[in-house]
Amino acid sequence: MPAFSLKAAAIDYGQLEDRSRRLARLGLPVTLELHTFGGRDVDSQDGRRAALANLARLRDAFGEVAPTVHVPYQSVERVTREDFDEAQVERSVAFAREAGAHAVVVHRYWGLVFGDAPPRSTRAEATAGFNEAITRLARAAGDVRLLVENVGHYSLLPRDGRHILSGPLDHFFPWEIAAFRAHVEAERLANVGVFVDVAHATLSANLFNVRRARGAPVPDRRFDWITDDDLDRTDTLHPFDFVDPAMDYLHVSDSRLLAGHEWRAPDEPLLVEATCSEGMEVGTGNLPWAALPARLGGGARATLVLEVEPGPGDSHVSNGAQERSLRHLAKVFEA
Repeated sequence: MPAFSLKAAAIDYGQLEDRSRRLARLGLPVTLELHTFGGRDVDSQDGRRAALANLARLRDAFGEVAPTVHVPYQSVERVTREDFDEAQVERSVAFAREAGAHAVVVHRYWGLVFGDAPPRSTRAEATAGFNEAITRLARAAGDVRLLVENVGHYSLLPRDGRHILSGPLDHFFPWEIAAFRAHVEAERLANVGVFVDVAHATLSANLFNVRRARGAPVPDRRFDWITDDDLDRTDTLHPFDFVDPAMDYLHVSDSRLLAGHEWRAPDEPLLVEATCSEGMEVGTGNLPWAALPARLGGGARATLVLEVEPGPGDSHVSNGAQERSLRHLAKVFEA
């Protein structure tokens, strides 16, 4: 049976208390991934102070609390100008130390562009640049672990297929994960791990399968970073193909996986759904959760983070969908 973690904003004590109360009621350790905003918390002296006070108050109420910090949302203006925001990760690591957190979640991206802007980097350049950045950050992070997460597809509001960020490292396909692990091993980065957000992997799998089924380049920026080399690796991709037993951390939510008959000619509403459906309550999408335990080798060493948006009757403070998703997955792993 894996461990479970819920997601809450570090700056919002109501959210922290709600998730902690739900975990305690289930007899589980209070393990939280802290959502951060940047200007409201890790990038602001007053915000950091308030977030740390929230955590101190939480520990007074619930005893031991094990947090992980997720870096804030990337600034579109900054990451379309710079290749990668290392300073943001450094500030998040500093906040993690203050918060008593053991790890920081870092998105894998490089050289992002907005909309129809031309690419700023090749896949090879981006891979090398990100690997070098993570190596520097990891050696400075000391005992704080860096957990590298797949992005999948950056769709911005409004969800219309045009307001997007894209870059050479969009997908973190299974073969890219293997190559990144080889880099981590070669550099002896003991404090770097790699993990998958299964909903992000669904977005990547959907795009891959549509591109593969069409058999020709697609004049659509959403498909830019599925290369011929990627297409030569496999005939189809499933989001659970990105998961393996070496992963000890996972972001979990439901999503919309396109079926084979939908790959060849999806209309625009379906394609938007295929690239934007994530954060859904487990059991409300169509991912085959019964197959997940085998992909994780039983999952005994893994922590599953329920990164789930509020459901009907919920709010961002009182998020019952996270607890219901946890219960659903616990039953799957018990079966």
